Amino acid sequence: MARLKWACIGVGKYSPQRGGVNAIAYAHAEAMKRNADGFELVAGASLEQENLDNFSREYPSRGYLDMNELFAKEALDGCTISTWAPAREEHVMAAIRAGVKNILIEKPLSLTMDAADRMKAAADKAGARLFVNFQRRYGRPFELAKEAVQSGRLGKVVSIDLAQPCSNALDFGPHFVNAALFILGNPAPKAVLAGAEGLGSVPWHGMKVESRMTASVYLADGTRLDYSAMPENSWDAPVIRVNGTKGFCELWTNKPAGAKSVFRLVTSGGEENPELDENFHHGDEDHFLYFERCYADIAKAIATGAKSRVDFADGYATQKILLAMYESAEKGKLVEF
Repeated sequence: MARLKWACIGVGKYSPQRGGVNAIAYAHAEAMKRNADGFELVAGASLEQENLDNFSREYPSRGYLDMNELFAKEALDGCTISTWAPAREEHVMAAIRAGVKNILIEKPLSLTMDAADRMKAAADKAGARLFVNFQRRYGRPFELAKEAVQSGRLGKVVSIDLAQPCSNALDFGPHFVNAALFILGNPAPKAVLAGAEGLGSVPWHGMKVESRMTASVYLADGTRLDYSAMPENSWDAPVIRVNGTKGFCELWTNKPAGAKSVFRLVTSGGEENPELDENFHHGDEDHFLYFERCYADIAKAIATGAKSRVDFADGYATQKILLAMYESAEKGKLVEF
């Protein structure tokens, strides 16, 4: 498999905690380093020279203060867009115009569905392929929940509860909603009814979002997704729970005291809590584990033309649900697709 020449657009500021909410491009770069047989990180772009210097020191690559200069000078097979959400469409479109054929977009995919549609239309016209970074689809706890659903061990799945322990559905919400869709087998959304407190009151990425959100999402397979994003929700309680007619399974953010993992399955046959060294975010010790698996899957998908777990369609469905929550909360009525 030929190595893909790749760039990171938006490398972020260096910090001791880089790779997560701080300068997530470092996680992408580390994933490429670990998949060196499939990727070659050749360049990064930032508006600040200090950011480029720090990034290239840790992950040797050429730095550009002008994204368009990078696209003009580098013969890229792909790039990762990890800039702020309001600028994401502009940067994806620039990559497509420059002839980049594979583009991984950080979440949230877009701030409007029109923007998502424009990106997809431009990519299709140019013969480019879009991916959306939902690395939790490669975590073993999420795979176990999906297997519990698909195997029928839970019986008929009735609902899935998502309790986000912080506000802002656009920020952390994409991970919760996308994880739920992954676990359930990617069913299409049918309708959303939501309510919010403090719409337009919380600064985030140069815009303003809500202080609390709650929503019921009705899916095409008959399942209901119940979501809440509130500071009152606890990090020390299950954040995802799948409810079936024969039992339930749940995921925690971190292992409860005395537990073997963040995943628990309860049926009439008893309780299962398999030993795992992975949690809601990443490996217990390896913070880049899910990113590493994600990039390996993307490299394989590009080489073979096969579907990946982070194809654009799955990210699109997630964003459709999230933006419908805001529309429903603002208008005070059900939003149907």
